[in-house]
Amino acid sequence: MVSFGEPRIFGLLVLPAVVGAVVVFRHMTRLRLQRNLASPAVWDRVMGGAPATGLVRMLLWCGAAVMIILALARPQWGELPGEESVRTRDLVLALDVSASMLAADVPPSRMVRSIETAQRLLPLLEGNRVGVVVFAGEAYPLVPLTTDLDAVAAFLSGIYPGMVARPGSDLERAAAAALELLPPDGEGRVVVLVTDGENLQGNVDAAVSAIKDSGVGVLTVVAGTKRGGPIPEVGPDGAVHHKRDQNGQPVITRAHPEVLAAIADAVDGESIDLADRDVVNQLATIVENLRTREAEANRTVQKVEQFPLFLMIAAAFLTAGFLLSPWRRLAVAAALIGLVAAPVGAQQSSPPAAAGPPQPQTPPMSAAPAPATDEAGPALEPPAWQRVVPGGSRRMAREGVSRWRGGEVEGAARSFAGAAMLDPENPERLYDLGTALGAGGQLEVAVPILEQAHAGGVPHAAYNSGTSSLQHQQAETAVRWLREAVLLDPDDVEAKRNYELALAMLEEQQQQEQQQEDEDQEQEQEEQEEQEQEQDQDQEQEQQDPEQQPAPTPTPTDNEALFQALERAEAEAREAMQSPTPQATTVEKDW
Repeated sequence: MVSFGEPRIFGLLVLPAVVGAVVVFRHMTRLRLQRNLASPAVWDRVMGGAPATGLVRMLLWCGAAVMIILALARPQWGELPGEESVRTRDLVLALDVSASMLAADVPPSRMVRSIETAQRLLPLLEGNRVGVVVFAGEAYPLVPLTTDLDAVAAFLSGIYPGMVARPGSDLERAAAAALELLPPDGEGRVVVLVTDGENLQGNVDAAVSAIKDSGVGVLTVVAGTKRGGPIPEVGPDGAVHHKRDQNGQPVITRAHPEVLAAIADAVDGESIDLADRDVVNQLATIVENLRTREAEANRTVQKVEQFPLFLMIAAAFLTAGFLLSPWRRLAVAAALIGLVAAPVGAQQSSPPAAAGPPQPQTPPMSAAPAPATDEAGPALEPPAWQRVVPGGSRRMAREGVSRWRGGEVEGAARSFAGAAMLDPENPERLYDLGTALGAGGQLEVAVPILEQAHAGGVPHAAYNSGTSSLQHQQAETAVRWLREAVLLDPDDVEAKRNYELALAMLEEQQQQEQQQEDEDQEQEQEEQEEQEQEQDQDQEQEQQDPEQQPAPTPTPTDNEALFQALERAEAEAREAMQSPTPQATTVEKDW
C-alpha cells in the first residue's frame, strides 16, 4: 500500500495543473489562428507545415513538475523490519492507608496530601513504569507495573483509609509486597515509601535486610509531624469525634522520621518530608538520576522511501522536453560539454595511486571520515546524483546494510563510507563504517572511528570496537573498549563474556612476551660465557714458554734441488784447484 510522508505537499499540484490548462488553451488558440490565416495545404506548400505550438514540450515539463512534487511528498511502499528497545525505570509507590493517616497535622490530612503528591508526580514520570502498593496491618498490590499513568492516577483517586481490613502498620509486609512487583534484578528499580513511620507490627530490620539484598533503591516520604495530632473517626450516630484509648484518653499519632531516615540510610537512599513545598520536584529529580533498564524490545516496521523513482521520471521528462526543437541543439551541446568535462575533472581531482598499501588517516569529528580503501585502487566516492538528490546518506546506509547481510564486508564498508561522507555529523554513520572496517581487519582506521561514534552517543560502539579488536588478537585495545561496554551496560552478558576472553588473551600474551624475554636473556648469557672461555684459553696459550714449543719445520720449496746441485759443483771445483801432493820414495844413501 502506497503512503506519503508529507501529504501537505500535494497542494503544490495546483501549479502544474494551472500551467497545463494555460498551455492547452494557448495551443487551441494558436491552431484556430493558423486556420484563419491559411489552410493546412498552404502552410505545407509555403513553410513545410504549420508552426509548432510547443504543446508537447510544455506538457512534458508540467509532467516533470508533477513528478518532483510527488517526490517531495515522500511516497513510501514496501517494509523494512527493525527492532526498537524500550528503556525505562520501575517505580513502586507504597502508600500507608492505616487510620493514623487521617491525622490533620499535615493539612488537609496525611492521606489526602499523600495522594495529591503522588498524582502531581505522575506527569513527571512519563516513560517509566509505575506500580502501587497499599498497606496497613497487611499489604496488597493495587496496580502492577505499567506505563499507563492515567490508569495509575485513576486508582490513586480511589484509595481511602481502612481499605485494608487488618488495622495497624506493618513496614515489613509493605517492603515485601513492593519487591514482588519489581523485577528480580537490573538497574532503575526504586520503592517510594509514603508513611508516618509508625510500625505497630512487623520487623523494620527484616524489611531493611530484604531491600538491601534485592539491590532496590528506596525513597522514604515522611507523612506527618513529630508534634502529631488526634485521629478522627465517625461514630455510630454519624458524628465525627477523636479516637480514644482504653483509658478514654485521645489517641495522638506522631510521625517517626528517624525510622524512615534509618531505612533510607541503610540502603543509600534518601528521605523527604511530605510537608515540603518542593517535594514533587525533589522526587522527580531523584528518579531521573537513576539509570534506566531495558524493559522490552519491540519489533518495528519502517516504510521504504521511493521518491528516487519519481525523480528519475522527472529527469526523463525534462530531458525529452529539451530534446525537442528549438532546444535540441542546446541539449546536444550541453551533453557534449558534459562528456568532455567529466574525464578531465576526474583526472584533476583523483590523485595518483601511491605504491604499496594505502595509509588511511584518522578523520576528525567535524569532517567526513576517510572512506574504505582497498589494494586495487583509491577510495570510493559517492555518486554525484547521491549528493544532489536528498536522502543520499540514508540510501547508501541501506545499501551497506543489505551488503552486510549478504556477507559482502568490503562492499558494505564502501557504502557506509559514502554515507558517512554525505552526512559526516551523524554518529550512526560513523558507527556503521567503523563496524564494517573492524570486521574487515582494518583496526587502525576502525577503532578511532568507533571512538568518535561512541563520543556521539551511539550505543554498542564500544562493544563493537572491543569485539573487533578481540577477533584480531589486539588484546590491550579489546580490554579497554570492552571494559567501557560493561560499565555502560552491566547487564550485557555478551560484553562480560568477551571482556573475560580479552583479559585471558592479554594475560597469555604478556606471559608469552615474558617467556620470550627470559629465553633471549638466557641465550645472551650463554654466548657471553662462551666468549669468556675462549678469551681465557687464548691468554693461557700466550703465556706458555716459547722453547717448549716445537721448532718450525722448514717448508720445502721447488728450487731446493737446484741449490743442492750448485753446492756439489762448487765442492768439485775447489778439489780440482788444490796442488798435487808428492809421493815418498826409498833411497839407499842420504848423502
